[in-house]
Amino acid sequence: MEAGLRETLYRVLATLYQYAEKVAVLEYPRRMARRSIDLAVSLPDRKRLLVKVALDTSQVTRGEVLDLVNLSSVLGVAPLIVARTHHGQEMIEGVAYDRLGVKSVSPETLEATLSGKGEVYVYESRDSFRVRINPEALRRKRQELGLSLGDLAARLGTSRKAVYDYERGRVDPTLERAEVLIRILGEDVLEPVDIFEPPREVRASSGSTQTRLEEIVSRLLEEAGYSVAHARRTVADLGCSSQEKRFLFVLDEEHPRRRASEEKIAYFQELARVVGVDEHAVITENSVRAKRLDREGVRVYTPEEIGEMVAGHGARLLPHRKPRSREEHYSGEDS
Repeated sequence: MEAGLRETLYRVLATLYQYAEKVAVLEYPRRMARRSIDLAVSLPDRKRLLVKVALDTSQVTRGEVLDLVNLSSVLGVAPLIVARTHHGQEMIEGVAYDRLGVKSVSPETLEATLSGKGEVYVYESRDSFRVRINPEALRRKRQELGLSLGDLAARLGTSRKAVYDYERGRVDPTLERAEVLIRILGEDVLEPVDIFEPPREVRASSGSTQTRLEEIVSRLLEEAGYSVAHARRTVADLGCSSQEKRFLFVLDEEHPRRRASEEKIAYFQELARVVGVDEHAVITENSVRAKRLDREGVRVYTPEEIGEMVAGHGARLLPHRKPRSREEHYSGEDS
């Protein structure tokens, strides 16, 4: 890992260790450039984050963003990128930038937000900066001053329709227009941007399955009404959700190169612990492998058991013990 990226990661970790309840560093795969998620975070207000750390937002590839967004969507957690620069330009403190639909902030903005010392009101949208406005407060303040839509539009130098759209939350004003709006109506019309807001709609994964086991499990979940997200560059292979349940799975394939390593499973359990899912398990078709993992305290399912579970039967054919921590996995101690 290059020095600048390491410094940024340590800076982010120092902030999170101070203000978060739980933090999991997901160092898998080991090559930083290939990971779509670096950190899983649980905040005191029960909000959860999946975080990618980079020097520049453009260094986070489209594939990494897709993993981040898809998993965040089905798990009901917030995706976030923390970086020093955005397309080569220093990120401004107190501004939320956009990287393919994911909010991106500087380490300083993250710390100010978590500490309560600052809020984000300005965000980037299609290469322009806009300010988040509270529609109800805007309409109330305008009426209190006896201004019509046309009156306010004339003072802002915009159209009546633009003000109408502001008051219905359809669009936010540009930074320049918001400065005039605040001078007229006051700061009460501002509304902070929630950088920890989960996606409003669940996005089922758009990626195609890559293996037979992945195809089998995905079909079982989708037929049971679950939204399924496929991940390629992190410790979880599948995430899924319904209106009531959220699951995370690792796929243990028959092919030697696609078997789930102990390291991956250990980090996977850390991810599940921090984001708080209803079920997390390794899925395998190999009975010998299943028994060995189960003896190590890893929750294991066969595809058939997954089918029974999502059908509502909740059957569990293999007994399981409490999963071991990552340190226990590495030390070889019994759970």
